[in-house]
Amino acid sequence: MHLMKHPPIALTANFFQLGTPAFPAFLSFGEFGMLIEGGTGPTFPIIVEQIRALGISPERIKYIALTHTHADHIGGIPHFKRIWPHINIIGSTGADKIFQKRDLFHEYLLADTAIAQLMKAKNEIDDLPPFLNEYHFGLDSSVKEGDRIDLGEGIIWDVHETPGHSPCHICFFEQTQGTLAVGDSTGFYVPEKDAFWPNYFVSLADYLNSIRKLATLPAKRAVLSHNCVIYGKVREHLLYAMSATEKYHRELLARLAAGESAEKIAIDKARFVDSITDIQPFRIMYDLSKLLINRSQKADPNISFSL
Repeated sequence: MHLMKHPPIALTANFFQLGTPAFPAFLSFGEFGMLIEGGTGPTFPIIVEQIRALGISPERIKYIALTHTHADHIGGIPHFKRIWPHINIIGSTGADKIFQKRDLFHEYLLADTAIAQLMKAKNEIDDLPPFLNEYHFGLDSSVKEGDRIDLGEGIIWDVHETPGHSPCHICFFEQTQGTLAVGDSTGFYVPEKDAFWPNYFVSLADYLNSIRKLATLPAKRAVLSHNCVIYGKVREHLLYAMSATEKYHRELLARLAAGESAEKIAIDKARFVDSITDIQPFRIMYDLSKLLINRSQKADPNISFSL
């Protein structure tokens, strides 16, 4: 049933888009396989069915590689570990530290439940995810800038540290086919509405520097962790992300300088996000919009937006 709603998409002969358009995961194969992104609780059964439909034995999938530890990117981990305990979870050294937080489970469960309820209301899933007796989050191994994940048969993913969206964010680049797994490092883009929501939740400067780093890579396609795969025009997408970020940042500062309150601006910006996507509750969008105002206020007044 899930399969009929969400068939797997072959992006190349050995690279597949799984999950849903809003919450995708990507499966890369060489001698063995690696999932990029940990999915969510509600997309977990969809991904399992898609892998079965591809005729791929789960035993051949060796890794789940995380771009970062936000709830909508790790929600499937406890479910995958329950049925496929052989899979190794890979993330950044920063992710390893975050997974030590005792309150991570509560943050995860609230966000994952909200996502599941929204997906069920839209008839994207039939049932809410089961509540597990035990939720385990943690890495089996950590990676850093310059590390490589070799899947065999010439498929090698290079690790690039790209903080700004989150402190633990990393991207993965596979040079043979030119595939760049961007995660959320360039923000939230909705191609159908040509709408960009910058996501510099940790640091505007780090966020811009991460986009610049990605621009140095000879990518032929970029897979984003929500909504979109970019074919051929990766640098143009990165330029667009930079331009959209500058426009957003300068508007926030101009409105604050004109006397508007941060609360009013955050509500307005949350309404904008709500108009382009419904993957998170309004309250979360408001909190994140208010956080972006704070990051813009703290940024260097002379910060550069040049790629």
